[in-house]
Amino acid sequence: MVEIQLSNVSKRYDFQWILRDINTSFTDAQVVAIAGNNGSGKSTLVKILSGFLSPSQGTLAYIIGDKRISTSEIFKHIALAAPYTDLINEFTLDEMLRFHSKFKPLRQQVSIEAFQDIIQLKVPQDKQLFQFSSGMKQKIQLALAILSDTSILLLDEPTSFLDTNAKKWFAELLQQNTQNRCVIIASNDSFDLDLCERALYL
Repeated sequence: MVEIQLSNVSKRYDFQWILRDINTSFTDAQVVAIAGNNGSGKSTLVKILSGFLSPSQGTLAYIIGDKRISTSEIFKHIALAAPYTDLINEFTLDEMLRFHSKFKPLRQQVSIEAFQDIIQLKVPQDKQLFQFSSGMKQKIQLALAILSDTSILLLDEPTSFLDTNAKKWFAELLQQNTQNRCVIIASNDSFDLDLCERALYL
């Protein structure tokens, strides 16, 4: 079992409240959306769930199996892909895959050739990531997060730079890798929301 419990979680910057009194839980039973207007706090809540930000008020509890995980240790159990995360542009695709796997082992070992098949991209071995399009970079980030062997998967605006075919690719890869993990998608895109079984509206 995987569960994240939020009790009266609130966040403010200076005198402005971005989130107020969020009481909910996320489990591995459903893929859940975080939806809301621009500026409603979707990304802020994702950052709080990831442990990157601390709430101004309220508490979070992370339970994996029968063990409660501390906020300082939860990063080990989370994979995150978002517009504010990035790849190391000086790396090649092979170097990025190897580097990522050292910190977030994949659900199953894949060679660079297999990874290229997964992201549907064949590139020269010496091509650095700064030479890739924004859409291809996003596919790489999404694949690394989705394939990571983590109990919690957080995706913020996952299809924002993807074309129609790439969105279908994302949906298929995600559906193959939701078992036994808590999956949360922050988005207003109807395509993303249709992949979710429940939505939390901010």
